[in-house]
Amino acid sequence: MKCNIKPCDRLEFDMRAKTTQRRRDELAEVLLRDGHINASEQAALFGVSHETIRKDIIYLENIGLARKGYGGAVVSPEEAEQSFSEKYVENQDQKRRIAVAARACIEEGDAILLDSGSTVYALARLLCVQPAGVTVFTNSLKAAQLLQEGGVHTYLLGGRVRASSGAVTGTWALEQLSQIRVQKAFLGTSGFARRQGPCIESFEEAQIKQAMMACAQQKILLGDSGKARRSTLIQYACWQELDMMITDRGLDEETGKEIAQHVRVMTV
Repeated sequence: MKCNIKPCDRLEFDMRAKTTQRRRDELAEVLLRDGHINASEQAALFGVSHETIRKDIIYLENIGLARKGYGGAVVSPEEAEQSFSEKYVENQDQKRRIAVAARACIEEGDAILLDSGSTVYALARLLCVQPAGVTVFTNSLKAAQLLQEGGVHTYLLGGRVRASSGAVTGTWALEQLSQIRVQKAFLGTSGFARRQGPCIESFEEAQIKQAMMACAQQKILLGDSGKARRSTLIQYACWQELDMMITDRGLDEETGKEIAQHVRVMTV
């Protein structure tokens, strides 16, 4: 039987699908930020039925982000965003080895970008000991203060500060990044289990990471092997968009081989 779907019908279907995904993305962001969502409030906010929001919550539950609760949903304990301090104390030995390898990639006189990740912060600590005349641009309050005190030539991006990570985000930071060109960008990730690239919990931080990649000649991901076992909502890049990933020897062989099909993987 011949399918008689008109081009305008396909367009309308595509638009509905995009609208649905956009709404679910925004619900996910609220859930991660606030820890819960109220179905009635969200239905009124988006101008949709309570049943539509209920289906959205089921979708978020199926991808492991939410747990249904009375009148709405709460964030899944596995997906609740960790604070910077919580991330920094995890796998410290692995982070240190990764940072040492990353430091070896930096040449004297380089201009580099450092994001707000905890493993990237370990690299910032090394730069204070071995600055080598580098210029650093960063959206991390913690890294900027550390580098400035260590005598490293440092620029801090301006914008709104996220309390959980100490990351500067927003339009001002994006505009500043559009004017910068650097040799290398060092990026972190909160997890990449069952994903096709590095992920983060915040849409705002994902935008910053993407902008950092756009202005760097080399994009280098720093992530300990524990991130391969953590699922996180927002994928900000595909593996093939990166130039290198530096991780530790704890990364399981199957995951390492899969990632290595798309990007150079250095294990330390």
